[in-house]
Amino acid sequence: MSNRALEFTAERLLHILRSLPAVNAYIVGFSGGADSTALLHALGKIRQELGVPLSAAHVNHAIHPDADLWQQQCKDFCHQQGIELTCLDINLDKRSGKGLEADARHLRYQAISALLGPADCLLTAHHADDQAETLFLNLMRGSGVEGLTAMPESRPLGKGLLQRPLLRFTNSALKDYLCNNGLAWIEDPSNQSMNHDRNFVRHEIIPRLEQRWPGVSQRLLLTRQAMTSARRLLEGLATDYLVVNLGHPYVLHLTPDCMDKPEMLRLVVRCWIKQADAPGIPAYRLGSFCNQVQQAVSGHKVSLRWDGWILRLYRQQLWVQPDSIVQDCPALGWPEGQGVIELGEDVGQMLLGTAATTGNGPEAAAPEYPVGEFSVGSRVSLDEHSIYLGGVHKSLKNVFQNAGIPPWLRDSIPICSLDGEPVAVGDWCFNERFARWLSENSTTLNWRPIHPLLQFIRTQQHALRY
Repeated sequence: MSNRALEFTAERLLHILRSLPAVNAYIVGFSGGADSTALLHALGKIRQELGVPLSAAHVNHAIHPDADLWQQQCKDFCHQQGIELTCLDINLDKRSGKGLEADARHLRYQAISALLGPADCLLTAHHADDQAETLFLNLMRGSGVEGLTAMPESRPLGKGLLQRPLLRFTNSALKDYLCNNGLAWIEDPSNQSMNHDRNFVRHEIIPRLEQRWPGVSQRLLLTRQAMTSARRLLEGLATDYLVVNLGHPYVLHLTPDCMDKPEMLRLVVRCWIKQADAPGIPAYRLGSFCNQVQQAVSGHKVSLRWDGWILRLYRQQLWVQPDSIVQDCPALGWPEGQGVIELGEDVGQMLLGTAATTGNGPEAAAPEYPVGEFSVGSRVSLDEHSIYLGGVHKSLKNVFQNAGIPPWLRDSIPICSLDGEPVAVGDWCFNERFARWLSENSTTLNWRPIHPLLQFIRTQQHALRY
């Protein structure tokens, strides 16, 4: 293993970019610091070879008194290089509690990702030293295999991609490039503050380790490479499981084999949560949740809330969704002759009409109307909590349980009533008398839910029915 730093050149940068996924345009995250200045200048040298538009974006955090001065310096540099610059302001007044660094990073990516169209690419100037620091910080956080892979060279971001083409170069190699080209850069004083964990690792820990084990950054990157290989194998195993057992992006079936293996359960859930575009669950919280899942008995409530999401166990399935209440079905009378009734942004619509008129359009009109007071609502709005099926009255609770519908979604299921008596649950479970009326009058009752989990429930019930 050589400790010699790889020289940074525009030609090497071009070779790396050509090895990464092709894009429609490059936008460089430009702070004016040494790393992003070297990246942007080198890109300017090879812009003809890139074959796609090149621009830059500067985010003004408005934290430091010189923030506006730095923004102007970035404008001047881009003007000199003939590169278009977009300046973005972010507001750090609302804090998440995760720390200034984390909040600024989140808002920075959020602001720039909004600029990306399909297959557009944000280029950042993270380098080998940043990678080693990230790996070390993740070690201190007790991260698993995924955390020890540190930063990927390319990943999705918004509608486009985030790529980090400088991960093979050290900070010193980038500064050598700047000096050789007579380029100045901005020094942010906050990069020297020991209040930030990364700065402490950069200025105190890595230099001490370097004294004992020269080339420590390269040594740490070898660990990252090994962890990346292990991660790919594990993600392949989890993906194979999800292909078979994922009934819906937000609903995962747990097999006994998975339930009996704690490591497999954590791996599958972690991979699934990532696929659902939910934030990662802290390792210790995920471990605790999986332990509860494995020990749960029938009827035991197991749930986990984190970062605006909620994960729940119901029977042998895990359900995940943003942590907001799914709207209950409102209680409404169904006016005679009206084919469509609106039930809200989650519950959607109910339609009553002929098979020909209850397709996908809102024009359905009921050719016949049930004799009596016809209405729709949720179970909580009803006086009668049973439905007549198979010659006996069955409680709505029992109907929902047999259908495998989780308790927290049952109040969103529309129930149609005739003269106060439930005659339909959703559009799959009908009282015999009401079903006969529908058949005799060539009429159909259709529910069109909007919330993804309600759509899944309806699809699942129709598959079971037919």
